[in-house]
Amino acid sequence: MADIERHYPARHYIMIDDKLRILTAMKRVWGGRLTTVWPRQGHYALDPQAIVTYPPAGLKIERIDDLVHYDLPVLLGHVKADHAHQEDP
Repeated sequence: MADIERHYPARHYIMIDDKLRILTAMKRVWGGRLTTVWPRQGHYALDPQAIVTYPPAGLKIERIDDLVHYDLPVLLGHVKADHAHQEDP
């Protein structure tokens, strides 16, 4: 993660992964500087043991392409995701 910070300096990062263990580990290091996004697709995302073992991600989506429905402020954690989901017209 230090390499990421060195090569891509930022005030806030967004990590998207179907593995809650990876999202949890990164959140422990970066804390409030990281928004975690958990797409619930793939066999890792459907692992019941992982779901009860690790805390939930900051944003849960059913499919990776659901990200198109979220504005950047939501992904940066400035707006609660529950109220920011936008429906297509």
